[in-house]
Amino acid sequence: MQNVLVTGLNGRLAPYLKQALDKQGIAVHGFNRQELDITNRAQQLGYVRGNHIDAIFHLATGPEEWLACLAGIAGEQNIPMLFTSTESVFNPESTGPFTPEHPADAVNDYGLYKISCEQAALAANPNTIIARLGWQMFDNFEQDNLLTHVRDMHAEKGYLAASTEWLPAVAFVEHSMQCLVTLAKQAKPGIYHVGGNEQGLSFYQLVQMINQKYQLNWDIRPGSDPQRDGRIIDSRVACGSIAEQLAI
Repeated sequence: MQNVLVTGLNGRLAPYLKQALDKQGIAVHGFNRQELDITNRAQQLGYVRGNHIDAIFHLATGPEEWLACLAGIAGEQNIPMLFTSTESVFNPESTGPFTPEHPADAVNDYGLYKISCEQAALAANPNTIIARLGWQMFDNFEQDNLLTHVRDMHAEKGYLAASTEWLPAVAFVEHSMQCLVTLAKQAKPGIYHVGGNEQGLSFYQLVQMINQKYQLNWDIRPGSDPQRDGRIIDSRVACGSIAEQLAI
């Protein structure tokens, strides 16, 4: 890969993907949605051809039709197409760990939207790479990520009740983004799970490790709700361990 298109560069995750691509000397191009009409296929095809795009990473939130359009263009141009989906495609009442073979059975609006996106991408281009992500942890307390979420939970009550019976789908964002680059380079179509909690840390254990690593002096109390193994696992994807990232 030399020139890639990344959608969602003004969002939360794509800037970290850009950093991973920059480190490998890969030029990153982004859509300016003020200048480029995402409903105009001819414009998008012209952009891909004009910038010699040789891979597309779709991280932006948008209509399924836009995703299908980009996937179709990637198929026609014979270049890798990677779409980031989510572990939310699984019903929160189901229990894992979830492999890519587990049926997507979401019941909430967001999960159903992501299922619809996956289906639209694969219908437009069966060679699409779908990478399902879990909860992401950044290395700072900015934006929306694992650290800001638990910080806000603690601030709300002055303590944090954390379940010892919940094994969340979570990974360090830089590990996840490197996995996306690797998947696109391999260009093998299919659904992949990018998870960093194969060790099986509970939410309580994760919060304790965050408390120690960042010296927060939080009041953390063990709880039992929810009771669920929500991890996403995939033996084909080597994602870094969240436990190692949080180790002191």
